[in-house]
Amino acid sequence: MWHRLSSLCKQTSETTDGLRLTTDAEHKMSLPYGPIMRGLAVSWCYDRVEEGISYLQNPSQALVFAMGSRVIGRERLDPRVLPLSQGPTAVLHVAGVSLSNASGYGGPEIIYARGAITHTGTGTEETALTGVHSGNNKYVLEITASGTVGTDGSYQLRKTPWTGSDWGTEVEVSAGAIPTDGKIDVGNGSAFEFTVGQSVVDDDTYSWEAESYRVTNQQIRGAVISINASIYAENEAEVIDAGGYLDQLMLMFSRKRLAAELYADHFEEVTEEMKTMSVTPEVDGEVTTYRVTVSLLYTGKVFMAEVSPLITRTEYDDPQIVDPGEL
Repeated sequence: MWHRLSSLCKQTSETTDGLRLTTDAEHKMSLPYGPIMRGLAVSWCYDRVEEGISYLQNPSQALVFAMGSRVIGRERLDPRVLPLSQGPTAVLHVAGVSLSNASGYGGPEIIYARGAITHTGTGTEETALTGVHSGNNKYVLEITASGTVGTDGSYQLRKTPWTGSDWGTEVEVSAGAIPTDGKIDVGNGSAFEFTVGQSVVDDDTYSWEAESYRVTNQQIRGAVISINASIYAENEAEVIDAGGYLDQLMLMFSRKRLAAELYADHFEEVTEEMKTMSVTPEVDGEVTTYRVTVSLLYTGKVFMAEVSPLITRTEYDDPQIVDPGEL
């Protein structure tokens, strides 16, 4: 999650005949409670175009627009680049955003994530989290006396709650001898489990972050976002020769179906389409620069949603259906 429950999908070679997704999504605490925007956003389009341009190669197969080099700007180029740059640069510009009413509605979504256990020390690595938890907390389980699980060994469990904007104050949850079955009640509906017979070592720690929250879509809009990319090169061959920037851009931004990831394994389809591309020589004294202008169109949906903490675990009982003959 990038604090807005959205992330960028890597470039794929799939066309409109199918939808193939690869992502760099990484689940992280911590979520801001309150209104958020999900799905197709301007920032998503910026990221997508910038990532695509970063794969452009010059005739020497060098990645001249490598990510993080500051030679790609959003609305303006980093002024530190201008006096130093002897190669190509690019500037991205939002040409327009159009919103419309869209059909469909997603009810409240309950998301649980127990988190991964991080262990420091020399004791057992054989641990697990089980159960369905509630609340959004950061936990640390510290071994306070060495021993063998099932026989001896002691622990202290502490938690730090997420307030919606920052971490709160760490408090103790429980402490004492490790239960003989190796299962320690976390106090949020889940259990931390050691494997019986394994060794625990004094001062070792086991830490993890548990999330449970509700996302409610308040409004759905259709979105059409137009991005123009202006790419500047000083070498004509880099632009127009076979395999040059023009050919690479046509392959890179051919019409395809992508997706914006709202949260882990949940995607909304986005259509990417190159509308126009042109080359314009710009002469300044004896220096000629070649400007390649690419116009791209992204079509998808934007969800205006609300994030709220799930303090109590949600359970649904099957309704009791009475046979009419028994009435």
